[in-house]
Amino acid sequence: MKERKFINENIKRLLVTEYIKRETDSAGFGGIEMKRNLLDTSIRLVVNKPGLVIGRRGSKVQEIEETLRRKYKIEGPRIEVMEVRDPDLNPQIVSKKVAMSLEKGWAYRKAGNTALRRIIESDARGVMIKIGGKISGERARSQKFFYGSIKYSGEPARSGIEYGFATAKLKLGIIGVSVRILNNKYKLPDDIIVRKDLLMKEEVVNSGRVESEEIEGNEPN
Repeated sequence: MKERKFINENIKRLLVTEYIKRETDSAGFGGIEMKRNLLDTSIRLVVNKPGLVIGRRGSKVQEIEETLRRKYKIEGPRIEVMEVRDPDLNPQIVSKKVAMSLEKGWAYRKAGNTALRRIIESDARGVMIKIGGKISGERARSQKFFYGSIKYSGEPARSGIEYGFATAKLKLGIIGVSVRILNNKYKLPDDIIVRKDLLMKEEVVNSGRVESEEIEGNEPN
């Protein structure tokens, strides 16, 4: 029973995420965080254009909350809309922009390199953009665009890497765009921080010891 309840809860969470993603797609959906409280369910949305999600006097948000309550049986949904700080460091927004560029007729190399350059200019530590599908002919293949450090397994991949995915609908078929960005605030296990203040302090102490030894060596017998 517990296993089935756990599976049902995850299915419901996935359906809610897909619904909200569709409703806020035009506003630049950047992520969602759901938390079940004692009396209600708090839902935090990160979007590029909050005004399009909130609507006039909060009408759009109220409509979404009503749908979540009636159709998806979410108890007391309470939506909080937040604006993304830097859209070029949000992998979900970046993947959507690349997909839209492909649908406008951009070559996949131009779309990937343009997005990569914007991410690098935003001081990202690491990024990987992968475009897969029939991007240059009848045979499906994938192309990756790299910069910096990206982790694929272990705790750094789970906690330090943010992931986004979008699709582009072209005449040849569906093109998938996945984006991985290393969080600037995450400390990797192999990160080394050099404290210059301690180095300067150690140099002062060592220089003092050298001067003391020289004075003692020059004293007359």
